[in-house]
Amino acid sequence: MSHAALQDANLSSAFLQDADLSNAFLQNANLTYAVLTDTNLTDAHLRDANLTDANLAGANLTGATGVTQETLEMQARDLEGATMPDGSKHP
Repeated sequence: MSHAALQDANLSSAFLQDADLSNAFLQNANLTYAVLTDTNLTDAHLRDANLTDANLAGANLTGATGVTQETLEMQARDLEGATMPDGSKHP
């Protein structure tokens, strides 16, 4: 699903563990309660995506745009071991 155009998609509660969503367009996507563990979100476009209670443990968000570390920490249920947009590892 690399480069997928998923803007405005309702992916609430979707099971996307280990998916390749690199360079995906996820603007305004509803990802509430989504399971995104170990998902590749490198260079994904996440502007205004709803990540409330999403599980992003182990996800790779390197270079993801439209989302800040602070927003991820406020919204996501789990970020353990995730690589943040700036390349740092979340504890």
